[in-house]
Amino acid sequence: MGLVQAGAVSRRQLIISTGALAGAASVTPVTPVRANDPEPGAPASRLSSSWARDWVQTCFDLVWREGPTPPQAARCYAYVAIAMYEACVGGMPRHRSLGRQLNGLGRLPEPPGGPVDWAVALAGSAHAVAHTVFAGSAPEQLATLDALLEQQVTARRAAGVRPVVVRRSLGHGRAVAATLSAWISADRYAGIVGRPWTPPVGESLWVSTPPNFRPAIEPYWSEVRPMLMRSAGEVEPVRHVPFSTEPGSAFWQEAETVLETGRALTDEQRTIARFWTDNPRLSGLPSGHWLLLVSQVADQQRLDLGDTVEALALAGLSLHDAFLSCWTAKYRHHLLRPVTYINRHIDPTFATFVNSPQFPEYTSGHSVASRATSTVLTAVLGPVAFLDDSHRDRGLPARAFADFHAAADEAAQSRLYGGIHYPMGIDNGKEHGDRVGQLLLSRVRTRR
Repeated sequence: MGLVQAGAVSRRQLIISTGALAGAASVTPVTPVRANDPEPGAPASRLSSSWARDWVQTCFDLVWREGPTPPQAARCYAYVAIAMYEACVGGMPRHRSLGRQLNGLGRLPEPPGGPVDWAVALAGSAHAVAHTVFAGSAPEQLATLDALLEQQVTARRAAGVRPVVVRRSLGHGRAVAATLSAWISADRYAGIVGRPWTPPVGESLWVSTPPNFRPAIEPYWSEVRPMLMRSAGEVEPVRHVPFSTEPGSAFWQEAETVLETGRALTDEQRTIARFWTDNPRLSGLPSGHWLLLVSQVADQQRLDLGDTVEALALAGLSLHDAFLSCWTAKYRHHLLRPVTYINRHIDPTFATFVNSPQFPEYTSGHSVASRATSTVLTAVLGPVAFLDDSHRDRGLPARAFADFHAAADEAAQSRLYGGIHYPMGIDNGKEHGDRVGQLLLSRVRTRR
């Protein structure tokens, strides 16, 4: 498993277009010296959101390069987002720590005596936790994390932060990261890596799909510790319509809708399907897309560092538990994909516009994760309009959305256009995600 790095946009585009992946570690990250940022000790509300946004972009690029599974990526992003929030929360008087709120997480270290530069503390914490969760990545990709830490600390020194304050701030960030890393090591992820799995067999059950025909992805993910849910299966989707191969049955009609939609795709529907594909090694995966979206909103709405790390942490929590809840449902229902049903019972020549991922159908991961996250983001940031330019490096044009729910609903619908989910997997997945998001909002408090 592994990921990429953030540099000036033109340089990043050059690397991607030329395929010079091995040279990514040498690219200078994008954070400029910000002479207008205040002296250390000032609250995080007076610092630029870009200190956090650079870490989101770097982790997104790393995921893009390394191609982890969707649940793995959600786990990694969530921990880095929590690390940034906890490093800064001591400089956010209106906010409270997530310590003693998340499953298994105790108290986090308090800031040391004396002024702390919250940008440096954030960099120290994000860097250390990113190394923990991305430990299996290629050395040249891990070097991008080191490069960003050095660049951000150098920028704060150039802005006048004294060496003693830099050391104190880095020490605080690393102390937070050490506590988080011990917590991370106990989340049971290590116990599921590489375990063999034999899929059950039955007429309605999932089988590997064309054109890749790969093994099932993360069949044991339900064993990973939730962030806020009491158990991985606490939020269960409604039952899908009964399986049937009878022409005209409710299940048949679900498959026929996928087939007829695929036969009549418009250019706009193809554009939407491509924009939300977010497959491994094609982007930073769905969870990365959503955190990058939060970063763009922070930039467009001119959010300060404190509000930005709060939104990122809450989005990370929702993505982690949404993927956990969805994956638990997928392997409980173990429903076959539309392409399998259609090829067997309706049209043996049917092929999907987007390759079907190698895991069971019900419910749609995009639907669950997107609606859980849009529910959480709407609660913390409101119904803001924004421009999503997450895929500029893939040559895809930006898309405008009236609010977070509009983006989530388009992400969900894109899976019908791609041919990889039944309508019921999408619609019931959205309702599934709404309940995950609402549950998280009822259990976590970031404001005093």
